[in-house]
Amino acid sequence: MAKSLYLVVSAASAPEGAPDLVRRLQADGWSVVCLSTPLGRRFHDPGELERLTGQPVRVEYRMPGTGRSLPPPDLVLACPLTFNSTNKFANGHADNFAIGLLCEMVGYAVPTVVAPSCKPQLASHPAFRRSLDTLASIPSVTLVHGTDAPGGTGLPSWEELVRTVGAQAGP
Repeated sequence: MAKSLYLVVSAASAPEGAPDLVRRLQADGWSVVCLSTPLGRRFHDPGELERLTGQPVRVEYRMPGTGRSLPPPDLVLACPLTFNSTNKFANGHADNFAIGLLCEMVGYAVPTVVAPSCKPQLASHPAFRRSLDTLASIPSVTLVHGTDAPGGTGLPSWEELVRTVGAQAGP
């Protein structure tokens, strides 16, 4: 049985493309469910993500008694997570489904890998540094960023990210 992973995307570009990340995660044995912030749909190809996962990209809360519940996750990957979404998650501002889900996963202690992505100018804002410190203080959260990215602003390669996800998943 495949391990279940929630991939949360937001309104940031991913140089290698979210579909490629999904393919790599699936090749590593993950069953992937994609969730997106409302603006994230414009930055990622929901049709391709749905084709790859066999499930619609979830953007909105479902109404009680409608649709299917998500399968419980073994791990959550938030990538790419924008300046705004990183700050919202760290401060518990659950104003959309994707961020609300991230906040809820903290309560369940589900391992969560967060890959922030924003311009260095935004990363220099004191609120962002505080948000990264807050997220780093949560036992179930692991922050990752590219090695050449100052202040946690850039994405690691998908290969590095898949390795990190695997390491967080345990045996």
